[in-house]
Amino acid sequence: MDTSEDPLLPQAHGPIPKDRFHMVYFIFYLLGLGSLIPWNFFITASEYFKFKFRNTTLPDDEYLDPEHETDLQAMFESYLTLASTAPNLLFNLITTLLISRIGLKVRMSTALFLITSMFVLTASLVKMNTDSWQDSFFWITMITAVFINIGSSILGASLFGVASLFPSHYMQATMSGQAMGGIFAAVANLVTLALGSDVVDSGLGFFLFATFMSICTLIGYASLYCINYSRYHILEIGNTLIVPVQVGEDTVETRPTRSNGSGNTKLIIKRIWKEGLSVCLIFLVTVSCFPAVASSVVSVNNTDWTEKYFSGLVCFLLFNAGDWAGRSVAGTFKRPGIGKSNLLLVLSVMRVVFIPLIMFCNAQPRHDPVIFNSDAFPVIFIMLLGLTNGYLGTLAMMYGPSMVMAEHAEMTGAIMATCLTSGLVSGSLMAILLMKSL
Repeated sequence: MDTSEDPLLPQAHGPIPKDRFHMVYFIFYLLGLGSLIPWNFFITASEYFKFKFRNTTLPDDEYLDPEHETDLQAMFESYLTLASTAPNLLFNLITTLLISRIGLKVRMSTALFLITSMFVLTASLVKMNTDSWQDSFFWITMITAVFINIGSSILGASLFGVASLFPSHYMQATMSGQAMGGIFAAVANLVTLALGSDVVDSGLGFFLFATFMSICTLIGYASLYCINYSRYHILEIGNTLIVPVQVGEDTVETRPTRSNGSGNTKLIIKRIWKEGLSVCLIFLVTVSCFPAVASSVVSVNNTDWTEKYFSGLVCFLLFNAGDWAGRSVAGTFKRPGIGKSNLLLVLSVMRVVFIPLIMFCNAQPRHDPVIFNSDAFPVIFIMLLGLTNGYLGTLAMMYGPSMVMAEHAEMTGAIMATCLTSGLVSGSLMAILLMKSL
């Protein structure tokens, strides 16, 4: 049997296919965008959820009045944080441990189906009058958030794993796509504010777009198996070996077999621990500051314009633009270079300076005096926070898989994703403490 003509199997010999027209690169950009934009739009719809949990005995236009804040409104953000961070970290670890036992197609398709179905459910409840069963709607929302984050966790770990099978700039494309998701959400929020859109209609738009992007992500992933270049890396480099098998006295055929993709996990961690610790610290510092502390910074110039747009523009759009720029630059300008793990770790630790810098801006409410009493300071600090997060974080994520053999690249990418998620979880807990100390 001659398998050389089988289009589903990678070829053991011959020239490596080329990424024609950079199609695979742009697909990874789309996958990065689609992996985070659903959750970005979920949290962007915070006003919609506050409207759903409002005091229904008051006029609808007073649902954001702090004096009439309901218990459900007050609990929403803290419960949402718990519903996102806990399952995210747990299933990231589970995915890493089972990465060699559960196929990539199963993981990716299951995660995307779960995310899409949860957003369909969320969108279907938007126009429904939930005023008489707010408590039930609250817990439905929390359970939905849990399942969305389970899917996002499996998707993220698997995506970083498969990106690790390709040259490092494909990891950079994935990271840049994720940052672009933040920009999309920030721009959508500003447009909604400018147009004065109805809060319920805005929520519906956010959830429908998130559903659409989840479907596009699934289509993008499936298309990787239709392109020679990506099929070669996933099926041959991705833990698939072509081995000779004796099937008769004079007949030998080649068959694909699965290598031990997990390898020696301890040895992998020993080799990449500095890059893993770096990415953990980078995102720990970032999430400690953003969005909780950064979004509490208000303009020192109290005008209608700044009251309406300052947080959305300076905090969310500026940070995400800086983050995207840093991730994009990391693909061509790599300093410190690969092998400079100690310097990368030092720079990651040095970013802790952003925590006091942003806290001493005009973050409200507060008890301590404001040191940086000018709007220029939060603009500079938040921009640099995003820029360094994107640049150093992408370098760490690119360098980790580059330091192991190709057969261990997918496992290494998943381990790096776990380190990143650990930083996100730790940072969210740190943010709670920082907000209480203002």
